[in-house]
Amino acid sequence: MNKTKIEWADYTWNPIKGLCPEACWYCYARRMYHRFRLDDFYEHPEFHATRGEISKMDRLPSSRIFICSTMEMFHPLVKDIWRDRIFRTIEMFPQHTFIILTKRPERIDRPMPDNVWLGVSINTAHDMWRIEKLYEALAVTRFVSFEPMLDPIKNFQEHLEGTKRDMLQWIIVGRLTGHGKARDPEREWVEQLVMMSRFYRIPIFMKNNLKGIRPGPLIQEWPKEAR
Repeated sequence: MNKTKIEWADYTWNPIKGLCPEACWYCYARRMYHRFRLDDFYEHPEFHATRGEISKMDRLPSSRIFICSTMEMFHPLVKDIWRDRIFRTIEMFPQHTFIILTKRPERIDRPMPDNVWLGVSINTAHDMWRIEKLYEALAVTRFVSFEPMLDPIKNFQEHLEGTKRDMLQWIIVGRLTGHGKARDPEREWVEQLVMMSRFYRIPIFMKNNLKGIRPGPLIQEWPKEAR
């Protein structure tokens, strides 16, 4: 478990090691594995939680802990028994907030403990179906992460109206880093998300990497149920 530079978390905990089988082309973790030549050692997911990490959680003050920042927790290659052990750990430490972000909401296999913030990652308009699957999950706090934001996000509003109005508690937005500025989001795309967050009263967290894209101070809010 490590202190993190991710602005919306205090620590990352990666109990599952290996190359993430989602194989997103922009994945920083895959670049890290390649850089340190760990590909051969961790070609497939493996469970590597340690007693030291659990002991560290016990000593920490109340913290936000991002779980599996380098792995898709709900991928078919991640064994159920590994997730069981992760969620047992979550329940051991109700003083902490554990943040889970997935591209596979259709595979969420259990209700979330109350100290979990459960989110889906959306990069383009083609990923919007994940929001409806997120709504099907049993969780106190749900969120959407538009990071990296690679396209204008269309039809987001229809996922927020009517009976769905109170089903989303947080929005994150950020740009792609490490690949130059060619894929930076347009200012208008970001402003559209900000306008919807204001209208529907959903807290929004703008990553620091949006400086220079959106002028003025960035909005960095937390879910209403923030612990």
